[in-house]
Amino acid sequence: MLQDFWKRIPWQVILLLFTIPFLLRNLLLPMFADDYSYAFIWDGDNLGNLMDNIGPRERIDNLSDIFISQWSHYFTWGGRTPATFLAQLFSWVGKAWFNIANTIVFMLLMLVLYWMAVGEVQSPARQKGVFLWVMLCMLFGVMDYPSTMLWMTGACNYHWTGLWACLFLLPFVTRRHPSAVVMAGAGLLAGWSEEGCSLVTVFIASCLLYNAWHRKRVERWMVVGFVFLIAGCGLLMFSPGSVNRELLDLKYNAPYCLPAEKLYTWEMFRDNFIEGFLPIIIWESFLFIPVLLSWRAKHHLDKHILLFTSAGLMVLCAMMFAPEFALRTGFHSTLFLTVASGAAFKESAPWLKSWIRATSFRRIVAKAGAAVAVVYGLLVMAGCFWVEVSLRQQADERLAYIEQHRDEPLIVVKAFHIPRDIDCWLGTRSITDFHLIYGADLEYEPTDNRSLMFAQYHGLKAIRTDRKVDWKIKNRESLYNKK
Repeated sequence: MLQDFWKRIPWQVILLLFTIPFLLRNLLLPMFADDYSYAFIWDGDNLGNLMDNIGPRERIDNLSDIFISQWSHYFTWGGRTPATFLAQLFSWVGKAWFNIANTIVFMLLMLVLYWMAVGEVQSPARQKGVFLWVMLCMLFGVMDYPSTMLWMTGACNYHWTGLWACLFLLPFVTRRHPSAVVMAGAGLLAGWSEEGCSLVTVFIASCLLYNAWHRKRVERWMVVGFVFLIAGCGLLMFSPGSVNRELLDLKYNAPYCLPAEKLYTWEMFRDNFIEGFLPIIIWESFLFIPVLLSWRAKHHLDKHILLFTSAGLMVLCAMMFAPEFALRTGFHSTLFLTVASGAAFKESAPWLKSWIRATSFRRIVAKAGAAVAVVYGLLVMAGCFWVEVSLRQQADERLAYIEQHRDEPLIVVKAFHIPRDIDCWLGTRSITDFHLIYGADLEYEPTDNRSLMFAQYHGLKAIRTDRKVDWKIKNRESLYNKK
């Protein structure tokens, strides 16, 4: 009976079951953190837009302002020009446009990941189980979901760049034959994306290109795409702004950065492993289950599965050498592991079905496990909406309060809070206290960047929250010091 029901469900319904909540979550989350800073023309001559105690900045008013801003940004802050161009574009035209565009990117990414997993551009109706698994991998496998998928600036830097990398690799995996012009553009975007994603995409493309050369099937579009991929990677990695930003962080002693004397020391690698690599790999651990099952069924791993499994791990290994291993940088690791996990799911599904059907006990356990997984997924999604609806209400109340007091020299607003500390069990699938401290809320000092740019955006004299964060304290009980 369940099998008949599953067969009757169109794949479009499965996609909508994930897309509609995704769109609603985009609608609930307001602009925050860097979204406000990127709404202004980047002033590279005066410390940029993301430092504390900066002066007034000029709002972006047209496309020309964005191009001027990105030129300055590239030479003074960072090389992720296509991603930050999008962030400034959406900050200018409005978040409503981002909500729609980001949802379209989500749907396209789910389809592209499925095609890469099955190795063919085909309708998800042929492999609905794989299609569902791919979407579950992204929903539960991304360590910092709101920062990489929902937050406007974060999504442009991770969600969108992930799509660019996958679109570039898709013809190699599915053996399609795009034009050289298309691959040139795709390669440039994939390379000029995000550091970890770019480097690992170069590694994957190198392996696929070598395989084509070994089989004497190298085509013009492959070479052109790879050349532009390397060019994009060079523009990203050798950006003058990346060096300048690191120097600024060290000079002004940014609280989230290591002191200069600790860079590339045993302490840095230890902290990166404990605070970045280890929690992400544990979070992603369920993605390896199909890979292990595929090995159990066939006693070896296909090159396709092995390549993308290695790529997923390489992203995390590359971040071990970064001065800051933020959890959001594990996004592309999950992306590549999802391709491997989906491909392994396809390979192991027939063997697993036979193994389960062998005894009635296994069938009962499998059904019970599926039921528990469904209940767990629904509870997690309900928890995410609980947090995000609450934060939206708090944001609306804050804006209403601001309107009543906008002529005051300093507006003091209530700091955001997570309802009933639900993030203790929900983790980073939604906004947590960690996000509120590191960007999702304003700051106690009105001259700090987030408070300063928010005030300029809304035309206020000054604004701050009523709670001060102690950066040195990490436990929840003493996270905030009232003053």
